[in-house]
Amino acid sequence: MARFCLVWIVLSFLIIPAGNVSARPSAAIIAFDQLVRPHRPVRLEVRLVTGGLSLVRRPISGERIEFLLNDRSLGQTLTGGDGMAVKSFVPEKPGLYVITVRLVENPRYEADAAELYVACRTGSYPVFPVLISSTRTPSKPPAIPFSPVPSSEAMPEAAKVLAQLSNRYQILYIEAGNEALLPETREWLASQDFPSAPLFTWRLPGESAGRDERFVERLQDIRDKGFTNIPAGISRSAADAEGLLKMKIRAIIMAEEDDDQELPKGAKKVTAWKAVPPLLK
Repeated sequence: MARFCLVWIVLSFLIIPAGNVSARPSAAIIAFDQLVRPHRPVRLEVRLVTGGLSLVRRPISGERIEFLLNDRSLGQTLTGGDGMAVKSFVPEKPGLYVITVRLVENPRYEADAAELYVACRTGSYPVFPVLISSTRTPSKPPAIPFSPVPSSEAMPEAAKVLAQLSNRYQILYIEAGNEALLPETREWLASQDFPSAPLFTWRLPGESAGRDERFVERLQDIRDKGFTNIPAGISRSAADAEGLLKMKIRAIIMAEEDDDQELPKGAKKVTAWKAVPPLLK
């Protein structure tokens, strides 16, 4: 009996955390990247949501979020009822600002820090919208059943070509769908060595009929910020190409050799990323 008690005590120390303190619930920070002109105020926006393995992430209100640039605090704000925390920021010089966003230490939740990109450019600087679909090989079934993240690899030379183009164009990655997948998409881009650039999202409407209109609205948002030099955009979708053409932006469609989808009039089809740069000249 004494031996049993001794074994139980040892196991208790190994299994039960010191002080018998239960782990705090996990949270996740979703950061929304921005494109802005120099000396113009921009809203740094993040949403704090429940984390873990839950399929439905709920907003978390009343928590303090801190924004930092080069380890210098830009201030703290509280999350609202929708989980959003907003902070005003005025970039002075052109370039890519990487803002670190963190949940201030508290006994209620814990969350990994996130990064928020602010691309600061003059209005005449050329912008190149890149829909994420064009950077991936055609989607395969998810590696994990019911996973919302497609299992796919980067298109050959996509990262290399975009790295070269980023010296002359402001790359804007665009992803359609659930904003909660932004961290996974950003992680995938980094893992594939794509150049750092803002990642925008646009929510899909409940009906597919409104999808194209939402995409055009997203493009118009970019122009409304004063960025009118958008020479071309690239996607795998003919519908996206029509949206680009509607905005008088040259449309490039990344397709497979045997892809026989009907192309919108004026769209250019390519089957490899090395064919993209000549179409931007």
